[in-house]
This record gives sequence, C-alpha cells and structure tokens, in this order.
Amino acid sequence: MNTPQTWDTLTWLYICIVAFMVGGLIVASERWHGKLTGDSDLNKPQASHSRATPRVGGLAVVAGSLAGLLVLGPSNMTLTWLWPVLFIAAMPVFVAGLLEDITKDIGASKRLLAAFLSAAIAWWLIGGVSRVGFSSVDWLLAYWPVSLLFTMVAVGGCTHALNIVDGMNGLAGMVATLMAISIGLVALQVQDIPIFLIAAALASATLGFLVWNFPFGRVFLGDGGAYFLGFMLAELAVQLVVRNPGVSPFYALAVLFYPVFETLFSIWRRRFKRGTPIDQPDALHLHQLVFRRLVRVTFSRDGRHAVPALCNAMTSPYLWVLTLIGLVPATIWWDNTLILCISLVVFASVYIWIYSRLVSWRRPSWLLLPSIGRHTK
Repeated sequence: MNTPQTWDTLTWLYICIVAFMVGGLIVASERWHGKLTGDSDLNKPQASHSRATPRVGGLAVVAGSLAGLLVLGPSNMTLTWLWPVLFIAAMPVFVAGLLEDITKDIGASKRLLAAFLSAAIAWWLIGGVSRVGFSSVDWLLAYWPVSLLFTMVAVGGCTHALNIVDGMNGLAGMVATLMAISIGLVALQVQDIPIFLIAAALASATLGFLVWNFPFGRVFLGDGGAYFLGFMLAELAVQLVVRNPGVSPFYALAVLFYPVFETLFSIWRRRFKRGTPIDQPDALHLHQLVFRRLVRVTFSRDGRHAVPALCNAMTSPYLWVLTLIGLVPATIWWDNTLILCISLVVFASVYIWIYSRLVSWRRPSWLLLPSIGRHTK
C-alpha cells in the first residue's frame, strides 16, 4: 500500500473544524429550520431534553468526513476507491435517517430496510463477511447468497444498534469516536493505512460535532448521523477482518459490542420480559436508568435545581467507561480470539449486573456522584 503523505495533525484538525463549522451553521440557523429539524416531542418515553433541539447533526459528521475524503484520497490509491464506495453505500440509510429527523414519519422497519440495502450495496462493491472463526460457518460463507444475507443482517443490525444508544448528550458521538479510534489503532498495527485513515477521519469529524452536542446539547446527532456512523464503523470492522487475516473475526464483534448488546438486551426485555413489541420505544435503556437513578437523583436529594442539559450530559461518562471495558482489551488483543471472547463475557456480565441493580433501585453507593455518596448509607 502507498503510504499517504498528508495524515498529520493539521489534516485531522481541518476535518474537525469543517464538522464544527457545519454544526455551528445548524445551530445559528435554527430559527429558520427548527420547526422542521427540531426534536420537539418532549413527552415521548425516550426524551431526556427540555427544549426543542435540531436533530440533524449528522450533516456535520458527513461534511467533516467528506472533507477528509477530498484531502486524503488523492494521496492513497486504495483509499481513493474504498472511501467513495463506503460513502455511496452509506447514502440509503443516511438519507432514511435524515428524512426521519425532518419528517418524524419514517418507520423503524423502513429505516432498518435501508440499513440492509446499504449493507447489500457495500457487499456488492467491496465484499462482505467471509469468516467468523468457525470452520463450518466459514464454509457456508463461501457461497455468495449466504455471505450476502449474513452481511446484510450483521452490518444492518450494527448500523441500527448505534441509534439505540443515542439518548444522551455526547453518548453515541463519543462511543462512536472511541470505536473509530480502536479500529484505527488496530488498522495501524496491521499497516492497513486506508482503514486507519477513514477511521481517524470519522473520529475527527465526530469530535467536531461533539463540541455542539456535549455537554449542552445544542444539536443532536439524529437518526441520520447515528446511522451513518453505525454503518461506517460496522463496515470498517468487517473490512479490517476481511483484508487482514491476522485480525480475529471476534474483534469486529468486540469493537461494536456495547450498542449490539444494548439492542439484543432490549429485544429480550421487551419481547420476553414485558411482552411488548420490540420496536416500541420505552424509557428502560441502561443510559436512561443511569440518568434517572444515578445522576438526576443527585440534584434532587441535594436540594439543588438541576441544569437539565448538564444533568443529561453527566450520564454519558458512565457509559463511556462501560464501553472502554470492552474496547480496551479488544484494541490490545485484536488477534487473540480467547481473550476477545472473555472480554465479551466480562462486558455482558458488568452490563447485566449494573442494569439489574439500577432497575430494582439497589444502586451501588460508589456509582453515585460524590455529593450524594456522602449522604448515602
């Protein structure tokens, strides 16, 4: 592979600034488009904000990423075709998400179908899942219909999963940034420079958006942004495994495991625990329990008035740390299937333990914010 000549600090800063400026334009022009783009339904179960807020922040992430493509692409022949292909493939699910952000009338099933379509386009253009670490399954994946179906479900599901955890200021954006950094670091270790550059550009663009999103939530990532990042990260994880035999297939699962596990757990909780439709929104995601039972209670029990946006944002660092429980070992032992599997089990165990404690109001005192911890027996 040709080594690019322009991936220095100024490049990543440029990408970040482009995303920051587009985010700033969205915020500054809110009075003209807010009626269309604003998330004004404050009574829906998953709502945790106190004012109508533009939910088209994904435009900033896409703009920053596109700027990176234009700067970095010409210096690397592999990147020149890989990145445009991923952008083209991402458009169906990004557009479907963006239309939902504007019209609030694109059903979850339609958006999921768009995610499957994006995954199918990527499979057609650059290939898809070809190995998962089990010989019998890998043998089946050698047949293109099986590989296509598996890729559509895996990539489409992961795309949709990131949107599930997009519920607090800075949560999905920083989780996506951490995942992109992990993919970039592993790609750098195996000298897959195109994957490294795309992952680093995604991280830089998302950080530019986060300036407006965290902590005060001036603009939301929205379905379009969450789907775009989810698709790109899922495809990068798949391509990293496909292009580099030394990377364990379980790394692709480990790097995306938080949103994937949140989605699977939510399906189980809704379908088998509560007997409700799996696509019916509720307020029982882990980040929502952390918000109500670890963060918001701090202000109410201290007798202070909470700053809603700040109270919302104080939830996210809890989930960032949880994400790192899985990401750190995945980034270090990307070629060790056994350790990756152990890390998945550890993450799932920690998640379930925290969830079970919070949902039953048996919150651990050491998880409470300091001002509450001093008054809690």
